[in-house]
Amino acid sequence: MEKNRLEAFSDSVLAIIITIMVLELSLPVGDGIKDFAAIMPTLLTYLLSFFFVAIYWVNHHMMFTITGTVNVKILWANMVWLFVISLIPFTTAWVGKYPTSWAPLSVYFADMALASISFHIMYALILREKGEKIRFGVRNIVSLVVYTLAAAVGGFCPIAAFILVAIVSLWWIVPSKKKFSTPDAASPSAKGEKEQPAEND
Repeated sequence: MEKNRLEAFSDSVLAIIITIMVLELSLPVGDGIKDFAAIMPTLLTYLLSFFFVAIYWVNHHMMFTITGTVNVKILWANMVWLFVISLIPFTTAWVGKYPTSWAPLSVYFADMALASISFHIMYALILREKGEKIRFGVRNIVSLVVYTLAAAVGGFCPIAAFILVAIVSLWWIVPSKKKFSTPDAASPSAKGEKEQPAEND
């Protein structure tokens, strides 16, 4: 199956997610610096969530540049990932309102961990569809570990969890060229062009 509809649908969902997040922001109750400072937890959580979604969009785009076609498993893996990441506006708003409470923080970081896990599953299915060996680098493993730890202890050590998640997220601003570059990435078949596919070794 062609990948165009999957990419278009995913782009639309991610755009809506970011729109919902910004609409959830509330104005300060007054016009003073203290009033602005009172909503800083909400703004900082929004900032982290925005870049979290944006970084995933960039990596999602890069990942599908090496994908010529998709199968049903990839379609459903993408839907699961979109479902998980679509909860980010909800968890962001909850943490923004209760920035030091255990339950909102735990759910927020758990959602991030599930987004990372589901994204890696989708990537593994894409590699399998291409007939390539499934392999994860140091950055992939560190991300999975950090997001999982943040989900486990974020409710008890929110500042440390936020810092760790922010650092790992920033690490992904520039996608790995090695990860999204394969020997056949520049070939017509990898770009989705209707050409005779090369024989597998």
